[in-house]
Amino acid sequence: MMAKQILRINLPVLAIALLLCLVNVAWAQHQTFIQAINPQDIPSTQEVREYVTRLKRNPDLAAYYFIKLNPLASSQQDGVLQLDIPGRNRPVRAEVSHVEYYSDTEYEWIGKTDEDRGTVIVISKRGKVSAHISTPEGVYEILPAPSGMHCLHVIDPRVADDVGCATTSSDGKDHVNERIAADQVPQSGNQNAKLWPCQEVPTPRILVLYTPKALALVSSPAELASYADLSLAQFKSAIYNSGISSVAIPTIVGLAPINFVEDHNSLKDDILKLCTDPAAKNLRNQYQADLVIMYTDGMYGNGLARGASKTQTLKSDSSYSIVELWCTTSRKTFAHELGHLYGCRHDEDDSAQPTYAKGYNIKNGLGIVTDRTLMVAKNISDNQAQTRLLNFSNPNIQVSGRATGTANENNALRVSQSASIIAGFRPNPPPHPVAYVDGPTYVTSPGIKSYEVSYSCGVGSYSIVWDYSYDGVNYLASNITSDVFTWPFYQNQKIWLRATVSSGGLSVSAFISITAQMPSPYKTGNKAAIEQEGEDFIISPNPSAGNIAINYQLNVDADVSLEVLDHSRNVAATIQNSEMQHKGWHSKQWNSAQLSSGTYIIRLVKSGIATTQQILIAR
Repeated sequence: MMAKQILRINLPVLAIALLLCLVNVAWAQHQTFIQAINPQDIPSTQEVREYVTRLKRNPDLAAYYFIKLNPLASSQQDGVLQLDIPGRNRPVRAEVSHVEYYSDTEYEWIGKTDEDRGTVIVISKRGKVSAHISTPEGVYEILPAPSGMHCLHVIDPRVADDVGCATTSSDGKDHVNERIAADQVPQSGNQNAKLWPCQEVPTPRILVLYTPKALALVSSPAELASYADLSLAQFKSAIYNSGISSVAIPTIVGLAPINFVEDHNSLKDDILKLCTDPAAKNLRNQYQADLVIMYTDGMYGNGLARGASKTQTLKSDSSYSIVELWCTTSRKTFAHELGHLYGCRHDEDDSAQPTYAKGYNIKNGLGIVTDRTLMVAKNISDNQAQTRLLNFSNPNIQVSGRATGTANENNALRVSQSASIIAGFRPNPPPHPVAYVDGPTYVTSPGIKSYEVSYSCGVGSYSIVWDYSYDGVNYLASNITSDVFTWPFYQNQKIWLRATVSSGGLSVSAFISITAQMPSPYKTGNKAAIEQEGEDFIISPNPSAGNIAINYQLNVDADVSLEVLDHSRNVAATIQNSEMQHKGWHSKQWNSAQLSSGTYIIRLVKSGIATTQQILIAR
């Protein structure tokens, strides 16, 4: 009797110890994404010294730090990435809004901060990681540095203004007749692909040029490529944030040098010269580019003029922009000038055609500007509006509870209308395989939902592989190779699906994220609604390949059973038949070897009240 009493007293202690162990293991697996490097550990090489010399020429830098970046997959947790920035009092906490994760070296992660007023972009292209961190409190950039390091740039908001756009409205009226009709789009490829014949979906194509003086600001064309990749990611983020179809997202088709000598007295004269430059025209034809953006150095107007575009009226022969390299991402200048090439205007442009193609200043109830959309040109001195949002004006999208546009300021509509026109400036090459996933992205009731991948433009037979993730980064393989993937939703959660379609030696991945929010994830007969999972019901390890420990607490003596449910809510295994158990912590061991790999639900029933936990069995 004494032994039994002692056992009851110690069970909660053992359970708490187990919980602490689990927590410690979880934290041990978590890494800080940004890890500062001690100054004494920075290599004193000629390459590093030359890199620092170039950094000090950048007038926009308030400070810089050499850092190490840990893998994104182990740094983010459940779609949340915390950034500990040197010299900043509190970390930046970003929650994922869009992610395309192909591998540990090829991905794009976009998150939001500060009630959607800030954006964090982390991309890895060709194994090179770069990042842009824009918050109401400051702007930071991370770019590759010598000796395997990265460098964190702290952008000085006090230097000049963050627009410096020399684009004007003097290039004529809209050439709306350049739109290509849908029936004029050429068709090619495998006509037997799923759901629709191979029909090219034209998207704008950009050629990025760079002058010798722009190259002199960095160490190599590879560093310029990192700037270009991050520039495009900013524009894509603005597309996503503004509710614009992804068809409007352009691609960079080339990065090429051009022997162009800048006239630092006039950015406008240089943009005119670029439009007629024979080398620029030949390169544009060679890459079949619809748009051309040229990187230059940072000397126009002593750094006050940051970029210019020749057209805002969708004219093919005028679709050229110049962007100073130092400002391309730190001031969002590339995205701003690209917006002009899509027909977007500044906020104060009363000559805008169409009239709604204007930027927008977001104001509070007192009429004070709190935020600016991407195409706003005026310099705002108020600290709250020092940086522009990666948003095109749109009356249907809100940030911090305020609309980002009006019926008279709607650049999102302008971008949507312009994309197909721009994509028709140059002929597009034969398309690669394309795919997309269709299915509900917001689930409000329990049950099984289906997601279907559609594809075309492949050669020969198609093969499909489905993966799924709880954070959009760490994917788990499934055994589904058909066109349709099903997922059971019984609780609040967020799930990412990735379908990889292969054909003729080429592969393409399509992504979809699903948010499930439901008030009653599960019910047992006429009993009360299921309790939400909590600290009194612990399953580990999860995922599991074999033995699973199930720990739960009873607040009162109760009749208890444990079952495993499959996707169809059928009982796949019985862990424990109904039996009376005393108040306190209990532990049960179960071996999952009898079940195939997949996602299951472990159901704990206490006196008729069911609580569930999801478990992944992966072998």
